[in-house]
Amino acid sequence: MTDIPRVRLIGIDFEREGKTHGYIGIQHSITRSCYYWLPVPITCIKNRSGPTVLLISGIHGDEYEGQIALSKLAADLQPVGVAGRVLILPMANFPAAKAGTRTSPIDDGNLNRLFPGEASGSVTQQIAAYIEHALMAISDFVIDLHAGGSSMMHVAAAIVVAEGDALRHQQQMALAQAFGAPYTIVYASGSQPHFSEIALTASARQNAIAIGAELGGAGSVTSASLSFTEQALARVLHKIGVLTDITDAPPPMTTRILSSDRPDTMIWAMETGLFEPAATVGSEIRRGDLAGTIHFVDSPGRPSTEYRFDDDGIVTAARFITQVERGDCLYRIAFSPNLHRDSRI
Repeated sequence: MTDIPRVRLIGIDFEREGKTHGYIGIQHSITRSCYYWLPVPITCIKNRSGPTVLLISGIHGDEYEGQIALSKLAADLQPVGVAGRVLILPMANFPAAKAGTRTSPIDDGNLNRLFPGEASGSVTQQIAAYIEHALMAISDFVIDLHAGGSSMMHVAAAIVVAEGDALRHQQQMALAQAFGAPYTIVYASGSQPHFSEIALTASARQNAIAIGAELGGAGSVTSASLSFTEQALARVLHKIGVLTDITDAPPPMTTRILSSDRPDTMIWAMETGLFEPAATVGSEIRRGDLAGTIHFVDSPGRPSTEYRFDDDGIVTAARFITQVERGDCLYRIAFSPNLHRDSRI
């Protein structure tokens, strides 16, 4: 059985010179429309010979910097400025992106937990299968754009899942340096239990050099975060060699390398209440520092509960929503050689 689901390609031609816009049609029969197909938008820009780069955003539908930046790039980038092929997939989990939700409203599928997907599976599994076995399979490089979503704020950072091959890892780090975010967060390939199911690992399975990015969050964008995203994309595409001119992009800033290769990098709420944070993204924290306080407004007279950090590090992601329940993530931490003696970087 093929790993690629049966889809309708509408208006898109991956081999045609020039620019084509269209849709990947995922079959999804519903009461309103028995022969319906979900129109996942995609753009292909091809000119001369050169590498193929797949640009992805909207894997989580409530992360917007990448969706807007890739939409603008699809409209503005002309074939004359390309040496190779650029595939632009701005709303990868199309149902989630349309709904503005992290997961699909159709099957509750989290696309970044479903690779390599299933050709005959649920809608989100089919999207995962097509991206990995059809798009990543023809790509030399993959850039996967994320943000903190509706519930979290994240520092601007390139994300690298370190592979065993030293040369491939060196290429990943070179792309991260060109991306030029304030931070580059490096994960060991097996450090998180879900890593076999994410887009970066799927790219590696298809022999593509891949990096990710986190670009903000809180279910919104700012002019600064969007401008940075556009400039970072220009720099990394130029580094790859597929973009011939980046006159509008300033040189990259020096990126600070952080390690997040341990499973205990998060702080979770253990009670339901209102969370008062004591740190923000980018904060340098020490073991024992106050992380925040959960207040029990519905229980008059009940003392609030303080949460403290368990280790030295950098806050890379912080909860944006004040209401919390047991199990909600409050912070994500990464480690710097200057702050943590056990860092592997």
